[in-house]
Amino acid sequence: MPCINMGKFDGGKIMINKITLKKVACFKEATSLDTDKKVNLIYGLNGTGKSTFSEFLRNIVSHDEKFSNCSIETDNSEDNMKLSSDEQILVYNEKWVKENFYQSPTLKGIFSLSQGNATAKGNIDKANEEKARLDILKKSKEDEKNNSQNDFNRKKATAVNAIWKIKKDYTGGERNTDHFFTGLKGNSEVLFNFVHGLPKPQTAPSKSIDDIKKELSALLDNNVTRINPLKEVIFTGLAEQEINLLKKEIVGSNNSTFSTLVEQLKNSDWVNAGLKYVESQQEPAYCPFCQQQINKEHIISELKACFDKSYEQDKQSLQIIYEKYDQQIDNIVEDTAFTQNDFLKDLSGSYNVALLNFRSAINNNLAIIKSKLNTPSKPVELASVEIEFNNLNAIIKSANDRINEFNLKIEKKDEVLKSLKNIFWENIRLQYDTVLVNFESDKTAFENEQQNIGKEISEIVEKIKEQDKIITEQSKLVSNIEDAVANINNRLLELGIDSFYIIKYDEEKAEYKLVRSNEEDDNIFNSLSEGEKMIVSFLYFIEECKGKEDLKSTNKRKIIIIDDPISSLSHIFVFNVGTLIKEEFFLSSKKYEQIFVLTHNLYFFYELAKAPYKEIKRLKEEEQEKEHKKEFHLFRIVKNSKGSSFVPMKYSEIQNDYQMYWSVVNDKNSQPALIANCMRNIIDYFFGFIRNNALNEVFQKKEFKGNIKFQAFYRYINRESHSDNINIYDMKDFDYASFHEAFQEVFKLAGFEEHYNKMSKIGS
Repeated sequence: MPCINMGKFDGGKIMINKITLKKVACFKEATSLDTDKKVNLIYGLNGTGKSTFSEFLRNIVSHDEKFSNCSIETDNSEDNMKLSSDEQILVYNEKWVKENFYQSPTLKGIFSLSQGNATAKGNIDKANEEKARLDILKKSKEDEKNNSQNDFNRKKATAVNAIWKIKKDYTGGERNTDHFFTGLKGNSEVLFNFVHGLPKPQTAPSKSIDDIKKELSALLDNNVTRINPLKEVIFTGLAEQEINLLKKEIVGSNNSTFSTLVEQLKNSDWVNAGLKYVESQQEPAYCPFCQQQINKEHIISELKACFDKSYEQDKQSLQIIYEKYDQQIDNIVEDTAFTQNDFLKDLSGSYNVALLNFRSAINNNLAIIKSKLNTPSKPVELASVEIEFNNLNAIIKSANDRINEFNLKIEKKDEVLKSLKNIFWENIRLQYDTVLVNFESDKTAFENEQQNIGKEISEIVEKIKEQDKIITEQSKLVSNIEDAVANINNRLLELGIDSFYIIKYDEEKAEYKLVRSNEEDDNIFNSLSEGEKMIVSFLYFIEECKGKEDLKSTNKRKIIIIDDPISSLSHIFVFNVGTLIKEEFFLSSKKYEQIFVLTHNLYFFYELAKAPYKEIKRLKEEEQEKEHKKEFHLFRIVKNSKGSSFVPMKYSEIQNDYQMYWSVVNDKNSQPALIANCMRNIIDYFFGFIRNNALNEVFQKKEFKGNIKFQAFYRYINRESHSDNINIYDMKDFDYASFHEAFQEVFKLAGFEEHYNKMSKIGS
C-alpha cells in the first residue's frame, strides 16, 4: 500500500472510545474495551482472541458479515460505526503480512517527501496547518449541530410524553375509547406523529368526549338491538256535551208539594240529601229538617216528586264522566326507557317533571268532577291541561328522535363508529393544541439552526478540500519512494541484518523488491527465517504508517493496531522492536490519533508499558499508577468457559510469564486444555532453572510412578508436540482433577511444597 509522509498531524480527541466484540470466535458473550487514552496495551495468551480483535478493526470499512454483532463507538457524532473520509485504521497482523509479502514478489512503494523543494514543502506545511485549523473548526460546528439536535430531542421528548398521556387516559380497562387507538398504543413516537398530523378543527366538535363515550357504550355492546319508539301520551279529555253538563245546574222538578220550598231555598242538593236520610229511617220516622214525627211514605213520595227522571239521568251522566276521566288518568304510565338507555338519561329529569305536572293538572280536574257529583246543582268548569299535555309529548318526541337516530346508527354501525372516531380525535387535537403549537415552533427553530450550521460545515468542508488540493499538487513536486527504501535498509543494518535488503524495483509502478546480496530470487521473502520475515514486514509497516496511500490522497487521522509483532523473535529483537514502537508510535504520538498494541509476551508488554518513564521505578506504587494513567490504558484478555473478555489492568499488576502461568492454573474458570498447557510450562520453567534431571527423579519415585491416575499427566508432560488439545483428547483416562493432584505431587516429591503453596495463591 503506497504511502507518503506529510509531517505531524496534531490531532485532538481520540477516535475510538469503545470496542465491543460479540458472537465471534472465542468472544461468546458481549465484552467491551472502554478507553479514553491514545495508547492502549493489551496482554493475552495465545488463543484468547487477539487476532479476532485486530481483524475486526481491520475489516471495519468492509463490514465483514462475521463481525455483524461487533461494534465500535467513535468521536464521529453522525455514525459511530462509520469512519469519516479523513480517518483510517492501519493494522499489522498475520493477514496483513500475508497480503503484502506472500502474494507477490514485489511490494508497493511508499511515497515520502524529499527536502529539495523548500517552497513546495512550505506550501504543504502551511496547507496542513490551515487544514488542522479547519478540522478543529469543523469539529466545533459538528458539536454545535449535535448539541442543537440533543436540545431539540429533549424538547420533542417532552411533547411526546405529554401526548402519551392520551393513551393512559383513554385506553385500557373498560374504557370504550380504546377502540380508537388501533395501532397507536405500542409506541409513544407513533402516537405523537399521528396526533401531530391531525388538522386543527376550525369549529368546535359536534360532540364532546363524554357524549362519544355514551354512544360507544351502546354501539359496542354485543347485545345491543333496536329500540322501539316510545308511545305518546293519549288523553282525549271530555266531549263538549260532557263539559256542558258540568256547567249545568242540575235540579229537581216542580210537581211536588215541596217544589215551591225547594225553589225558594235554591238548594235541591240539600233536599236530595234529606230524601236519602228519610229513606234510611225506621218507623217511626222523623223529619230531617224539623225533627217532628212524620208519615214516612208520604214524605218520601213528595220528596221523590221533586227529583224527576231527567235529574237522575244527569246524575248518572256525571258518574260516567268521572269514571271516563279517571280511566284516562290510569292509562298514563311512566316509561322506563329514559333510565334504561344512556343516551336518554339527560331527558329523564324533564320527562319526570312534565309527567308530574300533567298528572297534577288532570287530577285537579278529576277532583272538580268529583265535587260536581256531590253538588249537581253547582256549575263547574275544568282547567285546561293542553300546555302540560303538549310539554310531556314534546319530550317524548325528542326521545323518539334520538331512538330513531340510534336505530339508524345500529344499521350503519361501522360508519357511525368511524364518524365518532373522527370527532374524538378532533376533541383531542383541540385539547393538546398548545403542546403541538409549541413543538412546531421548536421544530421550526431547530430546522433553521440545523440548516445554518450545516451550511457553515459545508463551507468549511469546501475549504478543507481546497487545502487537500494544494497538498496533492505540491506533493507531486517533491514526492519520492527512495526515502522509505533508505529508512528500511538502514533499520535492517542497525539490527545487524545484512543478508538481504530492499530496492526500488519499478519506477513507473512505484514498487519495491526484496533481494539478497548475491542472488536473483523472486521468492526472497519465503526463504527468510520467521524472525527476519517479522522484522522486515514490521519496518515496512512503520513506513506505511508514516505516509499516505498515494500521491492523490490527503493526510488522514490514523489509528494504529499492532498485533503481536514479536511472536517469532529472539529476545534481542524483541527489545529492538519494542524500541521502534516506542520511538515511532509512543514518543511521536501526535502523528497518530490512537495506538493499540497486542502481545502474548509479558516481558514485551512490560517494556512497552514503562517506555515513557525512565525514573518510574523510583516512584511509589500509587504514584506509578497515577503517572501511568496519564498516557496508557492497560488491558488483559482472559478466557474461561464463558469465553474471552477484556479486563482493565493496573501498572502494578504486570507479572512475568511464570507468574501468569500460575494465575491461569489457579483460575477455576480457565479452559482445561489451557490449564494443562500452563502446568507443563511451569514445570519446564521451574525444573529447568533448578536442574533438568530433578524432574525425572520425581517421575521415577514409587509415590508417583506407582499411581496409575498420574500416568496421563506424566505422558502429557513428556510430549514434545505442541498439539496439546489433540494429545489430551486422545487420552481416554484423562482427568483434570487428577492433573491438579499430580501437579501438586511433583512439587511435593521434589521438596518444593512450600513453593507450590505460595504460587497457588497467585490470582486465586
